[in-house]
Amino acid sequence: MATVVKMPKLGTTMIEGTIVKWIKNEGDPVKKGETYVEIQTDKVNIEDEAETSGILRKILAQEGEVVPVGQPIAIIADADEELPEIEDITGKDILTQKQEHKPSLFQQQQDKTKSANQTIPDKIKASPAAKRVARENQIDLSKITPTGPNGRIVEKDVISYIQKNKIRATPVAKKIAKEQQIDLKTIQKGPGERITKQDLLKEQIPISEEFTIKDIIPVIGMRKIIAEKMAYSKKVAPHIYLSLDVDMTKTIDLRQKLQAQVQNQYDAKLSYNDILIKVSAIALRQNPVINSSFTQEQIILKQNINIGLAVALDDGLIVPVVKDADKKGLGIIAKETADLIQKAKDKKLMPDDYQGGTFTITNLGMYDIENFQAIINQPETAILAVGKIMKQPVVIDDEITIRPMMNLTLSCDHRAIDGAAGAKFLQNIKQILEEPINMLL
Repeated sequence: MATVVKMPKLGTTMIEGTIVKWIKNEGDPVKKGETYVEIQTDKVNIEDEAETSGILRKILAQEGEVVPVGQPIAIIADADEELPEIEDITGKDILTQKQEHKPSLFQQQQDKTKSANQTIPDKIKASPAAKRVARENQIDLSKITPTGPNGRIVEKDVISYIQKNKIRATPVAKKIAKEQQIDLKTIQKGPGERITKQDLLKEQIPISEEFTIKDIIPVIGMRKIIAEKMAYSKKVAPHIYLSLDVDMTKTIDLRQKLQAQVQNQYDAKLSYNDILIKVSAIALRQNPVINSSFTQEQIILKQNINIGLAVALDDGLIVPVVKDADKKGLGIIAKETADLIQKAKDKKLMPDDYQGGTFTITNLGMYDIENFQAIINQPETAILAVGKIMKQPVVIDDEITIRPMMNLTLSCDHRAIDGAAGAKFLQNIKQILEEPINMLL
């Protein structure tokens, strides 16, 4: 029996996905559990596994196309099996899914019909079929040359006009045009040539006489989401920044003592990030206002302490989350963090792996960055920026000595967190890192 494959719901908040790449082509055999398509959710690419075995008989969604959850994307069936009509398998699902978006499909159709009707003056003679096709495709009948009797526009005239003026573009170009609201009609191409992403991007950026463009990176997918979220965070949340230096001597000693045990028992390397996750979780438990979200009416304190760790990828940034970090030991945290980072690099994170965070840590120490200020990851109210551990001269008991020091900078949403509250939280982290035995309290 033919199986209609639908866009899977790969996370609790996922409402649509983008077809990145068809790993299998039409006519290829597919085994149950075998990856056949790569799908991009809001921030990651996921290779979906086939739910049944058979032949990939029909691809219904092309690469670059954005598809709502539940809408058919392909048909898997036996080689000689009769396939269902495409209209039968897509109509109801598309209608149901589209109604979840604003405006609704019904409203879109009303607006489309209204707009098209406005382009059909009463004095133009056209058959009912011609008017219907023009209405569905938003065609101005006054631009069409009639071939019917008595100067009447017939259906084939409208269809011919559509085919003649049809805009040819790659799926990626169409996606960019939709996201950046570019009218494809304004792009000049030769007869039969398709519009590509390069055509769109070059149209958007005038070439200066002072430099030559080497390449253009489209702001789509992960990069577009990051740009939107960071701009939104800076716009809505008044950031305040608190910074201090931490003597990491005893934390370094602790890591060295636990390294072999964690490796043997959990098959994971204990990193400073793992220790920071645990320490931050303890400090959040002591300072619940930092573990919050802000709305215009209330500050929501979160029961769960879920720590996100920013991970740099080639094409952007993602923040996988260690859930209930305050209830886990360093070994378990080290194992979970290592698994999440590897999944992120392999682009195999599931949405639930990076959703639900209540506080974020971002560490640029491995890049020799001494200190920096991070932008809050909404809807959280704080983020901790971690710098490089460096040997520095410090005064202890009126004597100058060299100690490994690390800078921490806390970005706070001042709508929810006052300076004193943020300072106390940062101070608690410092106290634990300088006396790790406090992790047991």
